[in-house]
Amino acid sequence: MGTILELMQGYAKKVEKELNRLFPSDLEPLPLTKASRHLIDAGGKRFRPCLALAACEAVGGRAEDALETAAALEFLHSFTLIHDDIMDRDEFRRNVKTVHTIWGEPIAIIAGDALFAKVFEAIAANLKRIKMEKRRAIEIFDTISKASFEICQGQALDMLFEGRWDVGEDEYLKMVSGKTGALTEASTKVGALLGGGGAGQVRALADYGRLLGIAFQIKDDILGIAGKKEKFGKPIGSDIREGKRTLIALHALKNTSKEKRKFLLKVLGNKNASEEELHMAIEIMKKAGSVNYASRKAREFIALAKSKIAPLPASKGKDVLLKIADFTVEREF
Repeated sequence: MGTILELMQGYAKKVEKELNRLFPSDLEPLPLTKASRHLIDAGGKRFRPCLALAACEAVGGRAEDALETAAALEFLHSFTLIHDDIMDRDEFRRNVKTVHTIWGEPIAIIAGDALFAKVFEAIAANLKRIKMEKRRAIEIFDTISKASFEICQGQALDMLFEGRWDVGEDEYLKMVSGKTGALTEASTKVGALLGGGGAGQVRALADYGRLLGIAFQIKDDILGIAGKKEKFGKPIGSDIREGKRTLIALHALKNTSKEKRKFLLKVLGNKNASEEELHMAIEIMKKAGSVNYASRKAREFIALAKSKIAPLPASKGKDVLLKIADFTVEREF
């Protein structure tokens, strides 16, 4: 079978051909095309497309029957990243400069919008090619549309939380369920629909995707303070500077001394925090057991995600999904 990274790379190569076909690099005007393709060309795991193709195979379908929709998921994800980076004022993503720092915010916004438009063009092309039945085609469009709106809700909560000091763990989980879990759920759900899965299989894979997405975001939060910049692709500690209410930060605020909590509140959201202050804040979080706590929670969500697809028959697709689940919490990037 190969390692999970090799398996994902196999899926990714197929998806990248579709990305290039659906959004060629010579489309005019070139600045818009370059801006739109910038993060796609910078690489990435193609995580969500891989989920869709594996889910398609897990219900007995062929990965080839879901290729355009898998590409659409990457377009949608890239769209959210471009707009996220504008809102967070991030300067780097995937170890390259962000779109708005190169082309400016107006072009970056249009680039994101262009990618979002391509999402529905790609899905329509897929459904026409495989002659998808009307009822299932409508469900696929409905799934992607609802996920897109839920991503906006999650992102709005993420931003609104930055002005509050009393965010609870349940609120955090609701936020990441929308911001990240909605798209991973949509990925596995549409993959199952394209693969011809029955109602129970589609629901099981959708549930798996949602739980996987929550765990993925918690792991991202961990890497944001305990990872390595060269692997993670973003500056370590940027979540602290931006005042993100991550599970780690929320746990630390409740499980450290009054003096250290005061220091954390001073540094969280301080765009001018020094490297030394960021390092001190990270050490406080680690010593409070907050990183370990977040790791445990991520593994709990992964265990639950894997249990959802346990009843599916053995297949390459199911095996890939189980390995992706483990990779999600073990990865270093």
